[in-house]
Amino acid sequence: MNNNNNNNNNNNNNNATMTTTTTRRRIDLPDDVAGLLAAFDLTLDGLLTVNPKVARTAAAGIARSVIHHAKPSRSLARAIDPRNDNATATRGFIPSLRALAERNGMVSAAVTHNGCMHATAGCIGCCLEQAGHGGLSVNVSAARGRRTMAMVADPVTYGRAMVYALARETARARRDGLPLAARLCGTDETPWFRRLFPVSVADAQRIRRRFGVHVSVGDRLNIAAAFGDVADLTLYEYLKARTNDADGLIAWRAAGWHDVTASFAADRSTAVRDAVYAIRGGFRVAFPVMLDKRAAPLRSLTLRSDDGVAVTIPAVDGDATDARWMDPAPSGVVLRYKRSRGADPAAVAAFVLPDRPVVRLSDGVVQLNR
Repeated sequence: MNNNNNNNNNNNNNNATMTTTTTRRRIDLPDDVAGLLAAFDLTLDGLLTVNPKVARTAAAGIARSVIHHAKPSRSLARAIDPRNDNATATRGFIPSLRALAERNGMVSAAVTHNGCMHATAGCIGCCLEQAGHGGLSVNVSAARGRRTMAMVADPVTYGRAMVYALARETARARRDGLPLAARLCGTDETPWFRRLFPVSVADAQRIRRRFGVHVSVGDRLNIAAAFGDVADLTLYEYLKARTNDADGLIAWRAAGWHDVTASFAADRSTAVRDAVYAIRGGFRVAFPVMLDKRAAPLRSLTLRSDDGVAVTIPAVDGDATDARWMDPAPSGVVLRYKRSRGADPAAVAAFVLPDRPVVRLSDGVVQLNR
């Protein structure tokens, strides 16, 4: 696929259609979107999925919550490397992904892809991609690889595909009497906030007829702009990028994302200072903690940096639902560590906070208050 699709070519292709099938009825997709999905063995209804945690958001009657899972950090390169003999199958070589990369002429692009530019060594070593189904099923891992390759091969058309996928999920949520919430960086940190693509009048009409969703029209839109008039869609993310990085929390919020939460990286040399900066900027911070299921809940967290700054924030149970936009900001979102299959124990120890009253890190301490 062509990495350099321009907006004019995309707009010209928007009027041509191909047909795909869902469990309810046929959906006419533009040629560029249908062609990209077909090239990487994808379907529209397979781009966004549900995991047990986001399912709890729907079960609580808050929102239908969906997530986009792609391959994080350098894991796509490892998945297509025949020399990779990792004993954990989902971390090892996946022949079908190698064949797909070769078929689409993008082995080099897959090898150089980095899905998490801000991940620390600990984050990579115990990544949640290998938790739950992601660590049990090679088929799940392969599906994430196919999505990643399609996104790398043609980010413009993949962005357009995501518009159709989100419109479909919005319609489904409305049938359930719920709003929709979507995380596009479920297991990676692709900068969706600056991914721009065209949405033509023909696209908008097709989406309105099929899904009853009114999307915006333009030559250079991001996801937030495309759904700017859709009041019952919430876009939210967890981000490893620092607050004021070029692709950090402030940039995502300025680009139209409704809610962003900083992800605490305990093995970063500036972990405490970064968290304090995010908190002072009004953002919440998510903390992975080695909690026993029977442990008493935390009441608050106190962060004290070595340069003398201290903040205390209320603790939120981040496992009850994934509805972060309903949590106070700032606050500390406490996430019980989920086993990452095949993880390096040293990475886990460095990245996940132990459940003890005071934890010393490189640039300060974190106090867990009960």
